[in-house]
Amino acid sequence: MKFAVVGAVAAALVGVVQPQCFTDNDNFLIKVNTDLSGVTDFGFDLYRRLDSPSSPRNFFFSPFSIWSAFILAYLGSAGETEAQLQRALRVDGKVETFKIWRALEALYQTSNNDYTFNIANRAYIDNVLPIRPCIIELLSNEFERINFRDVFSAVNRINNFASTNTKGKINDLVTVENIEGIHMAIVNAAYFKGTWQFQFKPTSTASERFFVTPQSHQMVPMMNQISAFNFGEFDQVAASVLELPYTGERVSMFLFLPVQEGPQGFANMVSKLSGNNLRAATHKKNLKKQDVDLKLPKFRMELKLADEMIPALKDMGIVDIFSSDKVDLTTLGNLRNLTLEKVIHKAFVEVNEEGTEAAAATVLTFTLRASRRDPVVPFHCNRPFLFLIRDNETNNNLFMGVYRAPDAARS
Repeated sequence: MKFAVVGAVAAALVGVVQPQCFTDNDNFLIKVNTDLSGVTDFGFDLYRRLDSPSSPRNFFFSPFSIWSAFILAYLGSAGETEAQLQRALRVDGKVETFKIWRALEALYQTSNNDYTFNIANRAYIDNVLPIRPCIIELLSNEFERINFRDVFSAVNRINNFASTNTKGKINDLVTVENIEGIHMAIVNAAYFKGTWQFQFKPTSTASERFFVTPQSHQMVPMMNQISAFNFGEFDQVAASVLELPYTGERVSMFLFLPVQEGPQGFANMVSKLSGNNLRAATHKKNLKKQDVDLKLPKFRMELKLADEMIPALKDMGIVDIFSSDKVDLTTLGNLRNLTLEKVIHKAFVEVNEEGTEAAAATVLTFTLRASRRDPVVPFHCNRPFLFLIRDNETNNNLFMGVYRAPDAARS
């Protein structure tokens, strides 16, 4: 994988002039660091602030989409705004971050017959904003000039970008009210589709009980199969973990089923989740191939996050970018008071017998202001569980979700 990423970043940066936008010694062609554990840590940190373990609703989002959108803002930041974003996003400086960002873009644009994952970024910049020429040159694929006074046109362009790059799964990302008075919008769109390596038979799907709590249940369409899966039990996350690979095994869904039943068991699992614990629980060497009787609900979720985003991000230490008195985006240009006003995230996922389809879009709006067969292990997801869609080669969590409310997840 390291060679693939190094090759991807080299190809992505061929012909790029080194205009020293970020430092006096920009060098984009040195070896890129392929460790994306910081994205994992960012995702779990944000998840804990957006979803309470005691919440009755389902939850699904793409930490990678949000991270990617904020990377564009980070590249244009300076001073304390830059320092806050760097800490929260878990990155090591603009040159290194830019290389990783470009490498991932090139990697995910490479055609793959086993699965589809696309990611696209766009920064819509008001015609009146003075942007530094070197930034426009460096980010020419992402920057697009726009007249935000023509609100309806701006809304259509942003929504069309999100819809096109999520195969029509994320529509109406923004409204006229979201766009009025703004001068810059950073948009990220992500789309995934994969088929299970071991598909469920539709004839095996049956209505079964899902225990919302140990005392109450709802009937759900439950998929079922007995197959050999990578499985493990981990005290450090208080959960059993199962890897459900997609065709090609480059991407997998990891299921985290709390050891203890009921709301307290789920809360205990969430409290123990961290980047380090996750990496241990999903590492191939810590999982054992074992015959498993797997039951998994067939479901569909859609979620919009808006008002809760800014308090969560501020709690993570991203503060100055929301303050017109403190924001510093001067790496972009002479923009002392271009202030982040809204963060909107929409996500979609559908899990069925064939595989998974998932999409997400994020918009940031700114305004001037062994041979022996082991026994079959039951892994019945008939109570609240957490799931990830994970790029196994980069250890990158593309999507994350919680299934706990069957009525809200039916097609």
